[in-house]
Amino acid sequence: MEGVTYKFRKCGALLSLPHGGHHEDVIRSQVFEGYIQGHVDSWLTWAQKNQLGVKRVEDLILVSGCTLVTSWAAAAFVDDTMDAEISLASRTFDNGGANFDWSNIRGRVLYHNSRFEPVRSHATFIRHALTSFSVLWKAEIHYD
Repeated sequence: MEGVTYKFRKCGALLSLPHGGHHEDVIRSQVFEGYIQGHVDSWLTWAQKNQLGVKRVEDLILVSGCTLVTSWAAAAFVDDTMDAEISLASRTFDNGGANFDWSNIRGRVLYHNSRFEPVRSHATFIRHALTSFSVLWKAEIHYD
């Protein structure tokens, strides 16, 4: 297995998709941004009225798409007071599965991955659009 070492200053994250994935967007981003601008104030009012723990507009996160994969590995570097490092080696299988080997872990690093067999039919990584229009990946994984 061939590996790669990741080094981070402060916080960071990585997502390895050895078989790639299929990306799907809900709608075109410009249309989505226009819709957000026209409705975000009413969404905030509704969320606060229903006591959903939303205090600011920035707390609203809307799903804008996803990536479907058969195997994955993810790590998060969670301490902004020190540098972190982790090495990841992977070997792919023809059936969509993969074997992952984590090593050289330094600092506060959380990591997890799919197992040898491909994830049932696929794992879904949800992509979100914040109401401020920046995009992020959330560490939620849904199995079908």
